[in-house]
Amino acid sequence: MNASATPLRVRTFQGLQNLPIVAAQRQGYFSRAGLDVALSFTNSSAEQLGMLARGEIDLIHTAPDNVVNFETQPAAFGCDPATAPRLALLLGGSNGPLSVYALPTITTAAGLRGRAVGVDNPGSGFALALRDLLAREGLTLGQDYSFTVAGGTGARAAALAQGTLAATLVYPPFDLLLASKGCQRLARSTTVYTAYASQALAGTRPWVEANGDTVTRYIAALLLALRWVYTPAERAAVEALLATESALGAAGVSPAQAYAAFTDPQVGFGREAALDEAGLAQVIALRARYGAIPAALGQPADYCDLRWYERAHATI
Repeated sequence: MNASATPLRVRTFQGLQNLPIVAAQRQGYFSRAGLDVALSFTNSSAEQLGMLARGEIDLIHTAPDNVVNFETQPAAFGCDPATAPRLALLLGGSNGPLSVYALPTITTAAGLRGRAVGVDNPGSGFALALRDLLAREGLTLGQDYSFTVAGGTGARAAALAQGTLAATLVYPPFDLLLASKGCQRLARSTTVYTAYASQALAGTRPWVEANGDTVTRYIAALLLALRWVYTPAERAAVEALLATESALGAAGVSPAQAYAAFTDPQVGFGREAALDEAGLAQVIALRARYGAIPAALGQPADYCDLRWYERAHATI
């Protein structure tokens, strides 16, 4: 790495959504953009947002709901509302699918009555989506089932596969992994939502404003990596990456399956990683319905700053 490269601290959850980051590292897009990206992993949205707000990391890849929630309830992430920074969504990605999976012996949602269902955080966006999907199956949180904190998606999927959770909500490739273990899919977001924005890049507005060139170069490198991923002639190389990189959480899933899930034209990551307005509107609607909200929620555009995404597009 060039000694003059700009250091950039990025924190994410393990999962298939990290493919553009890993590809940008391995294919040299970050290096050519003059970036020294230090990638680290979290197992808690509260930890991830707290670290971002305190300036311990620069950017996060997270569920868009976390930004929506932080904007109205920074205390939920351990931050003082009087001093908490404003956040912004900078780049999109996956629009689902989110799937509720249960133990092999539980074949319908009714089988969850009296059981504990695993979540990262009871107030997280994925927890709200889980509540809504189960409500559509006739189950009410606190009456028919309870939540238990069981870590990030990878940790929850592992716990379910080991039989220590009754059910949880997962995204690709963990859904494929659980299906291969005989776990039962009870519900899927794509059957009830037109769109659901499940992945985004975010940062604090003061830091992003002061480091716009760095953000632009980072996004441009990710967009170049996505072009590489989606190039048919590179599929074998992408699948080789999927087979060996632990950050992608694809162990136990065939590279071909993981590649197909990532590039699915309806529910995959998205060739341009655009923030989907309808998907973000669905996130906000679920937060308004199930979240403990001390203030009115905004419109999708209120949570976004897409200047850097637009500038990145113009550079490649």
